[in-house]
Amino acid sequence: MPLLPPLEPGVRSHRSGWTRRQVLRWGLAGGTAALLPVSLPGCGDDGEPLASAAPAPSEFLSEAERRTLASLLEHLLPEDEEGPGALACGADEYIARLLGGVPDERDPGRVFAGGPFSGRNPFPDFDSGTPSRRFPGNDFTRFVPLNRVQRIAWRARVLGSGAVPEFDFNAAELGPVLGLRAQVRLGLAELEDLSQAQFGKRFSELEASERERVLGRADPDFVSLMLGLLLEGMFAVPEYGGNRDLRGWELIGYGGDSQPLGYALYDRRADTYRERPDRPTSGPDPDETFAPFAEDLAALLRILTRLAGSPRFP
Repeated sequence: MPLLPPLEPGVRSHRSGWTRRQVLRWGLAGGTAALLPVSLPGCGDDGEPLASAAPAPSEFLSEAERRTLASLLEHLLPEDEEGPGALACGADEYIARLLGGVPDERDPGRVFAGGPFSGRNPFPDFDSGTPSRRFPGNDFTRFVPLNRVQRIAWRARVLGSGAVPEFDFNAAELGPVLGLRAQVRLGLAELEDLSQAQFGKRFSELEASERERVLGRADPDFVSLMLGLLLEGMFAVPEYGGNRDLRGWELIGYGGDSQPLGYALYDRRADTYRERPDRPTSGPDPDETFAPFAEDLAALLRILTRLAGSPRFP
């Protein structure tokens, strides 16, 4: 199930009047954790050790393809007065790393960030129930080795089943799998072809209205794929290459991974737990604001509430 309702390419507001950023905040503020690994090999559930830091992935996309990609992402979610866009959050770098790094038996790739701590929060001081000044190292920069089955599946996802002979046993049921590399490369090439055919210019040279017309003729599956990768790049942990300076999390009001500090800190002297003032557990965060729902959204919520209480909808 997609995290967001379908978005018309390049359109910055919906028929309901909601902006893209409102959709992002409503749809992802409570769902960002779905983008973070929660039970992975090497994180304590199967005893396998963490790998050392993965080497930088090789560059797959050419400079021209990177320009087309950047222009596409900028058009899908541009920077404006409401906050940073896809490029400012590093979504293009995330996609480049995803396509450039393919795990093998020697290199785990950048598939599963390790753990348990990222170093973004300190250890608690149990003697006072407050944050200490001691920070752990960033274990997220050490990537978890994949087992054989995971490695085959990931390589087929990125390279396509034709480049992964071990994936042949799935061919009868699944059919051939077109890898992410081929999907992205073919999609970017189509944008360039359409741009040249319609306007005689590169896609990166088009005005916003011209890009919109090109995207209206482009493969909708490719546009949907790029929207999904854009969201991953903006809201996954920054160790994957996106979410630059945590700007994606700031955009939707997500506090990020909280361990080892946590939210309720035990005070050994008082034998009680103390809330963090910046992230209380008994009320809203101090940086949260609550405005009334827009009337169209409020009407939709009222309908859904009535349906939820109907015996026909258990």
